[in-house]
Amino acid sequence: MALRPTEKSIRQFIEEVSDQQYAMAGAVMAISAAQATALGEACMQISLDHQLDKLDWQDVTSRIEQMVHLKNTLVEWCDQDANAVAEYVTLREAGEEWSGQRILCDSPAEISRLCLEAATMLQDFRPLVVEQVQDDLEMTVSLLAGTAQAAMLLLDSNLRMWPDPALLAEFEPIRLDLEMQINQLSPVRRIRKDEG
Repeated sequence: MALRPTEKSIRQFIEEVSDQQYAMAGAVMAISAAQATALGEACMQISLDHQLDKLDWQDVTSRIEQMVHLKNTLVEWCDQDANAVAEYVTLREAGEEWSGQRILCDSPAEISRLCLEAATMLQDFRPLVVEQVQDDLEMTVSLLAGTAQAAMLLLDSNLRMWPDPALLAEFEPIRLDLEMQINQLSPVRRIRKDEG
């Protein structure tokens, strides 16, 4: 039985991506976002560990659990998206091409939404982050914002390839909402503050 993409080593997954006859853009975005979310989770946990006397343990633990859930969900989307093209081909051959197209639009929309949720949670955590990992948290927000943008572009690309009115009616409002939320994120532009 073949391994799922997320059961492979990082090197094996990278080789799988480069060896395919189609671009695994969604799967790459999902696993990139899962890794960024893991980094965000670490920043939250380190902050809690170093500020047990300052932070509300129950509140921060709840936030960490939400981040773990987002990370695990993104890992699942990586596997789902990696199989989506094969599923699309099967559905197309069965005369259900629209269902396959819908799957390939739903995946990047959900990946972008999950990135936005994780980035927003980390932005909200800024006042609680310990100085030791403050910069790491900012880099994580930037990674998630960029991946949310890339996944939204993948959705837009799929809608360009398949300008079906039903797909556009369902996913164009989602794309517009994702774009609006991406524009509301506030990743930092610099880590060092200009002096003088």
